[in-house]
Amino acid sequence: FLSPCPGHLHPAMFAFACSVASPPAVPRAPAAAVRWKSLRTAPVVPGSLSAAVLSILGVTVTRRRPRRPCVSCATPEGMVAGFYARAPGKRYKWVYFIRHSEALVNAAGRAFPKDDPRKKAVRMDMKYLDSPLSEKGLSEAKEMRAKAPQVDIVVASPLTRALQTATAVFGCDSGGPPLQALEELREFCGKQFQPCDSRRAPEELRSVFPHVDFTNVPPGADTLLGPDKVESTESVDERIQRFFEWLRNQEQQNIGCVAHFQILTRIFENLEAAGLD
Repeated sequence: FLSPCPGHLHPAMFAFACSVASPPAVPRAPAAAVRWKSLRTAPVVPGSLSAAVLSILGVTVTRRRPRRPCVSCATPEGMVAGFYARAPGKRYKWVYFIRHSEALVNAAGRAFPKDDPRKKAVRMDMKYLDSPLSEKGLSEAKEMRAKAPQVDIVVASPLTRALQTATAVFGCDSGGPPLQALEELREFCGKQFQPCDSRRAPEELRSVFPHVDFTNVPPGADTLLGPDKVESTESVDERIQRFFEWLRNQEQQNIGCVAHFQILTRIFENLEAAGLD
C-alpha cells in the first residue's frame, strides 16, 4: 500500500500482475518472491461468480481442488498470479487498484464516534450527493502523483471523488494517461441508500471533467441507486464480471484503477478462487 502519511489509507494502492491466457508449467518462484495464501477450501461451483471470473480469465472450472498449504503463488489450473504471471513468454497486465482520497462525506463522518447515530446521519444527508473530495483529500491525491506508477490508461468510477482522485494522482488532465469512467466500478450500496454513492448524469459530469471519456457510463440520471432503492448482490457481482471482461479486453499492459472501499473489497474477495490474497 502507498499512503501519503503513516496510518492514513486515503488513497491506498494495491497492485498485482495476472496473466490473461492459460500458461504452461513454469519454474517455482524464488524464496524472495511474494508468497500468496492457499486457495480457499470451499468448492468453485460452475455457474457461480467465482467460476464466471475464472472463465473470463481463460480458466475452466471442472472440480474442487483439495486444501493446499500456503505456497508461493498457489493457483488453480490455467490461472497464475504474481511471479508466475511474469514468466518468460507470458502475456500479463499490471493493474494498480487505488481507493479514492478523502471525500467531504468521509471528513464529516469522522467528527463522530463509530456507533454515534450522527455518523450514519451524515451519509444519509442529501447535501453530500455524489460527494467530492475534501481539500485535504485533493491535496493528498496530488501528493501521490510523485509516487504514481507509469500506466497506459486509467479507469475510474464515475463518482466525482473517484474521478478527482484519478485525475490528481495520474495527471490525466495535464498530459497524463487517458481516463475512462466505468459504471462497473461504482461503489456497492446494498444495505441502505446513501446519497454520497449516487451518480450524477454524465452530461453534467462532462462539464466538470472534460478530459474524461464517459462512453461506458449510461446516459441520464442514476438508475442503480435512489431513495428506497439499493443494489442487490447479484447486480454487483454482474458488474464485477463485466469489469474483468473489460480489463481483459484492453490492449494496454499497465492499468490504473480508481474506485471505492466496498466494491474493491468485493472484487478482491471474488479473486480468492484465482489464488490472490
